[in-house]
Amino acid sequence: MNNHLASIKRTSATGLWGSVAVVLLAAGFTLSPYRIVPQSEATTRWMLVAGSLLAVLAVSMALMTVRKRVPQLRQSEGLESKLAGYARHVRSLYLPMLGVVALVCLLEVIASQSVLLMLAIVATLLLFLNYPNMYRVKVDLGLTDEEMRSLYGDQYIVADDK
Repeated sequence: MNNHLASIKRTSATGLWGSVAVVLLAAGFTLSPYRIVPQSEATTRWMLVAGSLLAVLAVSMALMTVRKRVPQLRQSEGLESKLAGYARHVRSLYLPMLGVVALVCLLEVIASQSVLLMLAIVATLLLFLNYPNMYRVKVDLGLTDEEMRSLYGDQYIVADDK
């Protein structure tokens, strides 16, 4: 079980902070005096359209995947199978989104279209909003306080409503 938790932490941190780094690098290049000049204005427009479509479709896909997959994971039997499924879910969400953000930022740098940087920031924001901290894991998987104590030990704080 600890392997699954480590995988969830590692994958989500790699995807999130890699996306943040790529966006910051692209923003830094945009603010620099250097420019990459595309071959024609039509090429620039097609890069803008392709990058916009890619970002919008990727964010839509990620939102639909989270909406569909999390309730399925909550209904699965056993803590081990829930954690294994959640680790696969995080891996299939964060690593492809890192690739999408990197590609959109590359198109932004090549085409010099700051709109694409904004879309890359929105895709990165989606990763922030779905970041699997321990309380998010509890809610997403529908875990009990005893299961959370077995996973996280003293790090998990129980709210006493008595």
